[in-house]
Amino acid sequence: MTKQALILHAWYENPENNWYPWIKTELEKLGYTVFIPNLPTMQTDLPDMQQQLNFIEQTVTIDNKTIVVGHSIGCLLTMRLAEKYSYDKMFLVAGWDFNELSVEHRLFWKTPINHTMIKQHIKKIFVISSDNDPYTTAFTAEEMSKRLGGKFILVKDAGHFTEKFDVTSIPQLLENI
Repeated sequence: MTKQALILHAWYENPENNWYPWIKTELEKLGYTVFIPNLPTMQTDLPDMQQQLNFIEQTVTIDNKTIVVGHSIGCLLTMRLAEKYSYDKMFLVAGWDFNELSVEHRLFWKTPINHTMIKQHIKKIFVISSDNDPYTTAFTAEEMSKRLGGKFILVKDAGHFTEKFDVTSIPQLLENI
């Protein structure tokens, strides 16, 4: 079994922008096979979690040597995978776990996140947040980290961890690989 990493990008993003190429390169240097799929429906006004999960399951075999990194709404996919599969480490960057009520995210909340199942499947969980994220607060992320039994990491002035906030790398993520 080889080490592998699955990177799940944010809404309206793609595998070629933000810090995704950087983490892919860094993980490959560490001997990981890295998958950053261009997730179906992520470029639409109504991303469909079930279509995305089906696509991921057809693309990657998730096992105990896999790490999964989710960004923003990709964190929800990461947690949904963790409800079903055991894998090595989970990284949630600029994420949240509350039952989102926005119209655009309604296909992600058919059931609440199962924190108990995630904690049974994933032993090393990292929640990375910024002190100036305009979409989800550091408080929200820290509380999620507590519910998941994870390690909370606060990054100064990283916004939503996108190029819009001049973020093209996240050293704190790499330090915990």
